[in-house]
Amino acid sequence: MPITETTFERRSNVTTRPEFNLVREPWIRVRLTDETLAELSLQDIFERLSEVSVLNGETPTQDTAVFRLLMAILIRALRSEGVVVAPGGSLAELWRDIYRSDDLTEIVQEYLAKHSARFDLFDPVAPFFQVSDLATSKGEHSDASVLIPDVGPALFSTRTKNDAEGLDAASAARWLVRLHAYDVSGIKSGAIGDSRVKDGKGYPIGTGWAGALGSVQLTGPTLRETLLLNLPMSALAVGSFDSDRDLPPWERTPDTASARSADETEADGVVDLLTWQQRRVRLFPSASTAVSGVLIANGDKLSRSNQFEEPYSAQRFSWDQTKKLGRETWFPRALDPQLTVWRGVQSIFAEAATGTPLTQKGPKATVPDRVAPAIKQLQSELGEAIDEELGNTPISLTLTGVSYGTKDAVIETELFETLPTTVALLTSDGAELRHEALLAIDRVLTFRGRFRWFFRQLLVSAGASPGDYPDKQVATWMDELQLAFLQWLAGLADHTDPKNADLEWRKMFYRITERAIDQAVDDAGPRAAIGRMEETDGTNVLHSSGRYRDWIMKQLREITGARIPTARQEPANPTRKAKSKEWIAPGVVEGLI
Repeated sequence: MPITETTFERRSNVTTRPEFNLVREPWIRVRLTDETLAELSLQDIFERLSEVSVLNGETPTQDTAVFRLLMAILIRALRSEGVVVAPGGSLAELWRDIYRSDDLTEIVQEYLAKHSARFDLFDPVAPFFQVSDLATSKGEHSDASVLIPDVGPALFSTRTKNDAEGLDAASAARWLVRLHAYDVSGIKSGAIGDSRVKDGKGYPIGTGWAGALGSVQLTGPTLRETLLLNLPMSALAVGSFDSDRDLPPWERTPDTASARSADETEADGVVDLLTWQQRRVRLFPSASTAVSGVLIANGDKLSRSNQFEEPYSAQRFSWDQTKKLGRETWFPRALDPQLTVWRGVQSIFAEAATGTPLTQKGPKATVPDRVAPAIKQLQSELGEAIDEELGNTPISLTLTGVSYGTKDAVIETELFETLPTTVALLTSDGAELRHEALLAIDRVLTFRGRFRWFFRQLLVSAGASPGDYPDKQVATWMDELQLAFLQWLAGLADHTDPKNADLEWRKMFYRITERAIDQAVDDAGPRAAIGRMEETDGTNVLHSSGRYRDWIMKQLREITGARIPTARQEPANPTRKAKSKEWIAPGVVEGLI
């Protein structure tokens, strides 16, 4: 049954409403450097930046959403204190000053104290990330479980539905921040005052903004390093932002049920993007639990194209939309659920194209992704400054995203991967090594289609239907390759000669794949070894595991550059060790038979 509450009841109960200020009350889950777990307030987390190892919320997307909030606070605090660089000034020197400063915590604390009233989760006029009088024409709202994406019909769950029906204030705050960033699309409650509502319903306007992104962040040993590694320095360059417009919700006039625009609208800058309000929300507190009900309605519909100020996502080029709109059109690069690591590294290490997409040869030439600004800035003088300060510090790249289902109205899975790296590999000095990593990925993805075809032919050789697909076997091979690739990537920056790094990977690729091929032939069994004849266009064709092993091994040698001694070179004495493989530069890979 829907829960109802009249406006009169809500206003008359103001004095009994709970108080929960995010600046002072603990709500952010973290893991400290001594491996203990804690919940910290905003005030505490900025006070103890060097004691916090990582955010440790219920899900990776919750951590990413909270991180975006922390970054917005940091940027606004620095701007408010005048920690910016004038036109022509050095962003590298500014970053170095911020990194070495002992006043960073004080700057943020002063900022939080100034705006603390707007961080009250239950303020009767301007509750944090909410609309105080949000209501439907029927006065209905749902229980608190709707804040949590994995309760009810979803595929996974971090807590039971009974637990989620009533949430403590700290939990509600975490899930509220996540909801604005990653909420599913679909029909929402129709709020009074929203001109877009039809028949009491708010029709789909898309997921939360972060849900469209393949988020990439650098992670250092403490939250202090992590924040400063990811600080988008262009956000502190005078002239690149409008200080009167690029504001978070807590510095603006409180939102109402009405959206900024009935149509798609643009963000006013990086802070606006980091705290984008794709929804209008109202939390309903109760005496027994801090939050017992929630109302979720549509908020501001953000244009998904050409949001180049988004610091933590690569952008992909769209030929179709460019042709339709008559201008270059780019969209956020989402993570690939099947190839998260491979495609993720491709986007991070992408090499800039020569000229603009519209000047490249071919009707639809392949256009490299635009690298996420937080990563791209490392390929400048700023990267050299960061490398000087943190060059010997172990860091990683964290990829986070969501795979949505039917019309983006359900979540299929959350995507999360951690990639080992170094600052040096991401600077301009690491360009050649990054290129070798891109070549390594290209070989894997090129060979993947051929390997899949090989497995199909083994099934055919054993009498299976040509329509059968061996996805499980290919996935197992890819999983083993991924582990090897991450190991290789972790040591990539140690190579002084990029060609040696390339050779090391090709050998690893060959060994793992040859082993998978031999295992597949064995698993295909004697029936596939004997094979079967099939008449095609009047010609008898033998399908056998031996034939297809020869074919796939030829493909493997060509793509890895492995040169195997011929039969005439094999030793006459079978007890003598055969000659080892020689390695040459890979040639052009042949197509399918």
